[in-house]
Parts: sequence; C-alpha cells; structure tokens
Amino acid sequence: MRDKAKSWVTIVIIAVIAFMMAITGLETLGPNPSNPNIASVNGQDITQEQLYRFLDQQKRMLMGQMGDQFDPSMIDDKVFTEAVLRSLVDRTLQLQDAKQQNMSIDLKALDSIIISMPEFQNKGRFDQNQFKMLIRNIGMTPTQFKDMMREEKLLIQLREGLSASEFITTTEMMRLDSLENQTRDVSWLELASDPVRKAVEISNDEILSFYNANQNQFVVPEKVVVSYIEINKAELAETINISDEDIDREYQAHIADIKAGFVDKQKVSSILIEAGSKRKPEEAQKRANEVIQKLKKEADFEKLAKEYSDDLVTAEKGGNMGFIQKGFYGDAFDQAVANLKVGQTSGIIETSYGLHIIKLTERAQQELPSVKELRDNIINSLKDREVENLFFEKNRQLADISFEAMDLSQPSEQLGLTIKTTKAFDRNGGSGITANQKIITASFSNDVLVDRINSEVIELSPQISLVLRVKEYYESQLTPLDNVTSSIITSITSEKTQKQLQEKAEQLIANIKSGDAQKAAETAGLSWSETKRVNRRQPSINHQILSKAFKMPYPVTDKPEVTYTALLNGDIAIILLSAVYPGEHKEADEKIMAAREKYIAKNNGRNIYIEYLKGLKDDGNVNILLKDKTEKGD
Repeated sequence: MRDKAKSWVTIVIIAVIAFMMAITGLETLGPNPSNPNIASVNGQDITQEQLYRFLDQQKRMLMGQMGDQFDPSMIDDKVFTEAVLRSLVDRTLQLQDAKQQNMSIDLKALDSIIISMPEFQNKGRFDQNQFKMLIRNIGMTPTQFKDMMREEKLLIQLREGLSASEFITTTEMMRLDSLENQTRDVSWLELASDPVRKAVEISNDEILSFYNANQNQFVVPEKVVVSYIEINKAELAETINISDEDIDREYQAHIADIKAGFVDKQKVSSILIEAGSKRKPEEAQKRANEVIQKLKKEADFEKLAKEYSDDLVTAEKGGNMGFIQKGFYGDAFDQAVANLKVGQTSGIIETSYGLHIIKLTERAQQELPSVKELRDNIINSLKDREVENLFFEKNRQLADISFEAMDLSQPSEQLGLTIKTTKAFDRNGGSGITANQKIITASFSNDVLVDRINSEVIELSPQISLVLRVKEYYESQLTPLDNVTSSIITSITSEKTQKQLQEKAEQLIANIKSGDAQKAAETAGLSWSETKRVNRRQPSINHQILSKAFKMPYPVTDKPEVTYTALLNGDIAIILLSAVYPGEHKEADEKIMAAREKYIAKNNGRNIYIEYLKGLKDDGNVNILLKDKTEKGD
C-alpha cells in the first residue's frame, strides 16, 4: 500500500512542478480580465490562477508523452483550454461531494508518506532543506502542498470506492462461463490462392488503366534538404573549466547560507487534541486546558500523552514525535518549539491538525559538510549555471545574427558552429532530427521554403536549439509508369485472385446449401477437415477459421450454417457449423473465475463512476465563463 501511495504522490509532484512551465497564448483564451473568476461550481468560484495551473499540468503531460514530437502549434488552444476547464469543474464537483460525505484523509499518514518519499530524501533520510527547496521552487508552502496532496488522495479514494462497489452475480458469472467454455462441431475446406494467382493474365491496357486511375498512389511527395547550425549544452559544458578558486568561493557562500538558514533539529513530544469531526472546538479547548492544568501540577507528560493525545501513533510512545524540522508542522508549531528550552513544555498551540501541547526533549547540533564532500556537487552546480548563462547568450546571438544573415555562413563563423545537412525528407518527416515535428513545420513554412530565409531559433529540446534553412527542394512528381509496373502487376493480380476466389466460394456455398456438402466438395475437388466439440482456444486450428466459426449464428434444426472468410495467406476458407454445445461451469476453475469476476466488475465500476459524475453535473449549478461564451447548467 505504501508503494501505491508513493506512486500517486510522485505523479502529484510532477504535476505541481509543471505549474511553473509557461504557456503561450493563454491571455487570449482566458476569462474576462475584469473578473478573476472563470467558473462557479455550486457557488464555489474557480479562479484564473487555478485554470492556468491545470493548463500547465495537462500540457506538461502531453510533452512527457510525445517527447520531441510535441509541437504547441498542434494544439487548438481554445479547445484545449475548455477541455481542461471542464476537468477542473469535475474535480471541484467531486471534492464537494467528498466533503458532503464526510470523507477524510489521515493527515499523519500523509505526513509519513511525504517523509518517506525519495524526492525529499538525502542519503536515505528525509531532508528538510530539500523538501523546502522543491516546494518553494513551485511557489507553494508546505501547508499548501499537503492540502493539494490531500485533495488528490480524496479523489483517488472516491473513485476507487465507486469502482469497488460494483459486483457481478454468481448466475451472471456462470452464464459467461458457459459461453466461454462453449464447444462447436466445425468443418472447413480451403480454396488455395496460388493456382488462381498463377493463372491470372494481365494486359498492358489493364496496367495503364490502373496507373491512370490510381495516380495518387504513385506520386512522390515534395521533399527538402535542410542545413542547420545547433547550440548544444553538452558541447558547451566541455568548454567550461572550473578553478579551485571558484570551488572555494562557492563553498564558502554555501556554508554561509547554511549557517544563516540553519534551524536546529528538535526532538519533541506532543499531545494532540483534535477538533472538527471528533469533537466540537470548545470541547477540544476544554480538554487541552485540562492537560495544561495537570502539567502545572507536575503531572508526567508521557502518561498524559497516552491518556489524552488523539495521535494514536505517538500517544503509545508518550507523545514522542522524534526529530522534527522547521516548516513541516506550520509556523505556529515552529515558533512554539523555538521558544522552548530542552525540558520545557509549551502552552496550547493551534495548528491545522488541532491543538498541541509540546515538550522539547532534545536539540541536535549543527553539522557542516567539508569542501571535499561538496566538491563534485559544487563543480556540477557551477558548470550547470555557466552552461545555462552561455546557452542563453549563444541563443540570443544566434537569433540576432541569423535574422540578418542571407545564409548560415555568417552565424556559423561568428559563433564557431558547424553547418550540418540532413537527408531529403517530406512533410511526414524522416529520421533523426527530421522526425521532429518542430523541424518539419519550420522546414515547410512559407518563410523558410518559399522566401528562403533562415528559420527562427528552434528549441529542439531543453539541451539543444538550432536555426535551419532549405538547401534543396524537390517538387512533388508522378513516378514514371515503368518504375511502378511491377507493383501494379502485383496489385492487379491480388485483386483478380481474390475476386475469382470469392466467386468460387460463393458458388460452392450455394451448392452446399442446395444439396449435400460432401458431394459439393468432391465435385470441386476438395475435402473437408472436421473437428467435433472444438473450443475457442483450440491450437491445432487456424485462428481465423476458429474465430469466424464462433461468430457464426447457431444452426437451425439439422441445417448447418455455412460462410467463408479470407485468410492471411490469401486463401479462402469455407466454414461449416453443424452443432453448438453449451459450456459447463467447472469448480476447478475458481481462481480463473475470481480473476474474471474482478475484471468484469472493475469495468462495470468505471461505468458507474461515469454515471456518478454525470449525476453531479445534472444536480449541480455550474457556470462557466469564457470571453466569448457563458455556459449555465443546473
């Protein structure tokens, strides 16, 4: 279960980091600038900021799925924005319903998940600085981050609950089992395609007629060969040298930051009094006051924790929370701990978890890393920083120079870049960089293809950018008949073969229906293959024949059903179905039955979830406001 929790939390982190990715063009698609809200769900507003966050998240997911093939121009921003907004509305409806159902998430368990996450760990232990840095980088506080994760967990709990509620009855499973284990009496014969194919005759007129009627098949699309110059971060990194002076200067700055921002690790014990669903606020306050009064009379903190604390995990340990770090339990908690000396107890502290009475039991000492321990990280950090600056500056220069240049020679010489050339490729792309949609789009744009100017700087990936121009252009043209005659003959031969085989099959089926099947086969010089009580998984029978046989309708009285199907090798099989036998439910297959039951119930559960969401929309009051559109739903 812990692994499962980690997986969804990791997805949430990736999604949140995507908030910082900029999306172009949103200002033209958002709501009315005079109104910060873009939708209302049962009276709860959805803001522009929320929409932008979800747009960033969804676009980043597309980028992750498509990789280098992702091109923002492929997305209709208006359609994309409306789809993401509806997703945000669905999310809000579900969270509202979860609240009405009094669904909740154990915050302490959520904290445990966060602490155990590898993204926030250093050398196998939770690193508060790393946690704070990642959260700060995405513009969130620890409390905001935990609130967002709590919502995600609620949604998962809600969906899984709906899916798990569906079941399938034993009668239904037995009926499905009967169908699955059904057997049939099947006979078949095959009309070979090779003799027919070898006898096919094709005239020159037929070849010419096919060529003229299907010229679109023989058109070679327009192609281009492009030249390009690229800036590559990996190549830039090889040109950068980091001196010992640079390392020492960075080390001293890092140590200064550590000292300035150092917060002692504190070992604390806590008595938590929860309010809300467990008890009313005034009752919680009264209970906390009881604890304070007993502490003033020098009552044992550990015993009081076991008696009063609602944190069942720490209560068993006398309230011992172990070492905590600043920022994790909120500012009020941190301030209270900071004001305590070892052995002292606080007053009543209110946090998002409830009311705390805190005792400081130990304060760890500060440890500073040596320059040797940090050397590799410092070198990498300095190199990365220098590469980023150099990459940015080189791209700026490349954009300026290539914009004014008549070709790539000038920017190549001034920036010390090598001009590279691709192989010819069409609008479907080629291999290497020419498979990238950004390269294809730029190469066939009017500016580059028609006006023959240098492209703008193209960000191929976060590590590589380039400028290209068309070197050679090949117009679309019709392939000469002589070059495609062989393929035309193959196509015509295949068509004639299949047509003759189908006519032969239809005639043979007509003979079978009007007379004796055995005699009809003998007259055609063929013989039947027959299998009694064949099941759906019979390995000795051609899969196409078997599949077709189990799709045929039940034979009426003593009159067999007959049909034909084309096989992958070009032959045609005529299939005779003479009897169908219901399958038996086998107790020995209970494990298989259980797996099938779970699979079917899960699919049914998905349908229930879809209906549930539709019901929330139908019963709710949803107003969606876009610049050019207002939607209302009750």
